[in-house]
Amino acid sequence: MTSSSDRPGRPARWDLFCRVIDNLGDAAVAWRLARQLAREHGSAVRLWIDTPQTLNRLVPAARVGRTHEGVRIEHWLDTAASLKTLASTDVADVVIACFGCELPGSYRAAMRARRPVWVNLEYLSAEDWVDSHHGLPSPKSDGLTEWFFFPGFRPETGGLLRESDLIEQRDAFRTDPWARTAFLSRLGISASPSDRFASLFCYPDSAITELAQALQADRTRGHWRLLLPQGVAPELPITQGIERIPFVSQSDYDRLLWSCELNWVRGEDSLVRALWSGRPLVWQAYRQSGGAHQAKLKAFLSHWSSHAELDAASAQALSALHAVWNADAPAAGEVAATLTGVLESLPALAAGAVRSTQRQASQPDLATQLMSFVSSRL
Repeated sequence: MTSSSDRPGRPARWDLFCRVIDNLGDAAVAWRLARQLAREHGSAVRLWIDTPQTLNRLVPAARVGRTHEGVRIEHWLDTAASLKTLASTDVADVVIACFGCELPGSYRAAMRARRPVWVNLEYLSAEDWVDSHHGLPSPKSDGLTEWFFFPGFRPETGGLLRESDLIEQRDAFRTDPWARTAFLSRLGISASPSDRFASLFCYPDSAITELAQALQADRTRGHWRLLLPQGVAPELPITQGIERIPFVSQSDYDRLLWSCELNWVRGEDSLVRALWSGRPLVWQAYRQSGGAHQAKLKAFLSHWSSHAELDAASAQALSALHAVWNADAPAAGEVAATLTGVLESLPALAAGAVRSTQRQASQPDLATQLMSFVSSRL
């Protein structure tokens, strides 16, 4: 029998479990973390995912039963022989339950003999309560302990996912005079010097048509072109101001965000990537019953505006557009009216986005903090 105390130092083997609930976002976060643990921290990583086809959309080379970028992809089926015939030695040193998912029963049973470090990787939030809940233990009746690890924006939390070379890659892209033109050309978009681009990743019931029309009406700041990836609101007819682009891989999604002056994002993964882009953003939070997502939205805006050192007018304009964009049923004309304030404040918001990104990047990234957290508990 092997216990955690027999494995001092840095953990060698990790198992991440992910059940996909919010379509692309859950798979995206789990993959980014798994890949970074393998590539930057030298760990052997398995990613167990219940809908591998979702991951395959984001990472086309990822295939069940194969190792890609240091990560072994496994199909999480509770009936799979690989999970039903587990021995304690099959359990990793560290077990990550992404977003609080319940672990497979057979795996959970095998953990009792192996006694790995068991981490519940929670959802991201900027709410104040996260600081005091991050890192808390939850002892179980069988002697195991589940540890709560909260991603977050403040030093008291687990931080945000950020690859070690991400900011360097972004800056190299931006300083290359041909990089944006070449990238957009690959997506079938021909850019002219007067074009201003915005990307849109949103939930299906969003007021996309009104948004596109409002951007088109803004002629004082150039010609806006709204880029909508395939699969986002597929029923929407393509009208003036809306241009379809192919669904892109994770790495190309970063480049898309870097190429735009303004980005609409949704959920968790695209929010974090938009933060690292250093561009102004509009976030659509994942809707929760009872309006619980509104508290997350308010907390994020307060934190971001503070880090961005926004003036009162710009902060108010950004808050007003977020309120409308996250409303269950915004009234006709509200998106256009609040967008006007954001476009008028765009220079201040752009400068603020740079400041916010710089301050956030000064904190350790999530994978590095997670590695330290786990190593101290082996």
